Amino acid sequence: MQKKTRTLLIIGLFVVSMAIVLAILILTQPKEEVEEDDSGSAGISIIGYSRDDVATMTVHNATGEYTVRNGARGFVIDDFDGLRQNSTIMAAMARCAAEMTAQALVEENAADLDKYGLSEENPVSRTDVVLRDGTEYSLFVGNDTPEDNTRYVRVGGSNDVYTVLKSTSSYFLEDETEFLSLIVTEELTNNNTAPTIDWMTVTRKDLDYDIRFEDDTKNYASDEVSMASSQVMIEPVYAYLDITNSNAVLYGIWGLTAADVACVHPTEEDFKEYGLDDPFCTVDYDAELQNYHLDIGNVAAYEVDENGEPTSVPAQYYCYYRGIDVIYVFDSSEVPWATFMPIDILSSMMTSNYIYKLDHIDIEYFGDDPVKYHFDVDGDEEAAAVSGKVDGEEFDGEDFKIFYQFILRCPIDDLCFDDPPEDKLIAKMDIIKKDGFGDNLEFYDIGANRVAVKLNGTTSFSQPIGYLQVLRQNIEAFKNGAKGEDLQIVW
Repeated sequence: MQKKTRTLLIIGLFVVSMAIVLAILILTQPKEEVEEDDSGSAGISIIGYSRDDVATMTVHNATGEYTVRNGARGFVIDDFDGLRQNSTIMAAMARCAAEMTAQALVEENAADLDKYGLSEENPVSRTDVVLRDGTEYSLFVGNDTPEDNTRYVRVGGSNDVYTVLKSTSSYFLEDETEFLSLIVTEELTNNNTAPTIDWMTVTRKDLDYDIRFEDDTKNYASDEVSMASSQVMIEPVYAYLDITNSNAVLYGIWGLTAADVACVHPTEEDFKEYGLDDPFCTVDYDAELQNYHLDIGNVAAYEVDENGEPTSVPAQYYCYYRGIDVIYVFDSSEVPWATFMPIDILSSMMTSNYIYKLDHIDIEYFGDDPVKYHFDVDGDEEAAAVSGKVDGEEFDGEDFKIFYQFILRCPIDDLCFDDPPEDKLIAKMDIIKKDGFGDNLEFYDIGANRVAVKLNGTTSFSQPIGYLQVLRQNIEAFKNGAKGEDLQIVW
């Protein structure tokens, strides 16, 4: 019994000790931390309505005056009728105007409102709010406080000055153009496949030629995988496009998103000011019976170097998208047509003829050591097989497939428009299909170990002469029984 009593006494002393420790911890907790938690969670309600109660908000600030109206389809600015507006941001603005919560009371019944930017005569911003039930009041937003994240505010009819977060008061300092949507065209998604581009033309002042693309699917079957893209460049020369590198140029008109708005409902003077009366670049599309047109004007901003100094590299352009009465500012990455060069988006292939539809290939070298090669080709598309002869000797079809890849990779190193002298012809290649069509390539020595290439009679490209040298080596090796893996594919 005595042992049990002693045990209970020890337990009782332990409980009392823990209670004393807990009391000390509570009493010695920093007072300011408790106060910060209380004030931060509660706030001070200075306007207690609902966003849906708002009928109109008329903003007066340094940028001018405009009215936001709560319409049948959400909040709108009537001055922007017909333009895409960001109703979500305007709804957030209405919520702040109707349900304003302050962080703290700075001064009750302040005698000098001007020092806060809240005077009746000269406020930083005044927003006149009209509710659906006819109630009217004004919200004044003033100067920034010494803190980084708050501003002074007051409600009309009272001289009590409060602080509110900048995130809830910034709306009332904005220009009305901040409530325009910056989405110019809808983005292509998985459920919104890319339209077929019938044709597209890019005209630029820094180029003495237009760049034009056309859909080429009518000229080949959909399973002819040697084609790089369904679109081809037809001006300044005919060339195939790299399906990856050309994507932004071909389809960039969809999903256009501006960085800023420069001018709404522009006048002739505005078009002239932003360089859009005579654009630096124009982009014109026809896709599935719809036309798309973008004008790119003056440079709006330049890239800066590591010292913060502007360079000569454009960072932004002023642009006008036909059908939307707004001059936008676009980042240069959003409008690649202003800066790309044709060579940047071309496939490495000068020619593309489906291997199973080949009839024959003739390759001839001229000069001091002339030679001519003839390939008879018989392809079976269903069996994915090829057979044939080179200069009368049968070849292995699988090895020929590897050899033909080297021909298809006849590289485009640069564009070339100047016709070379006819007496400089050093090689030519005829690739003929079973239907009689195909391609003719002529190679002309233009010096500096380079050749100009005529594609089907038109001077189009230039390349290092090394390709022709390796091609001849591969032909000789192939004739002598070299396997595909023995051929030199990289030159």
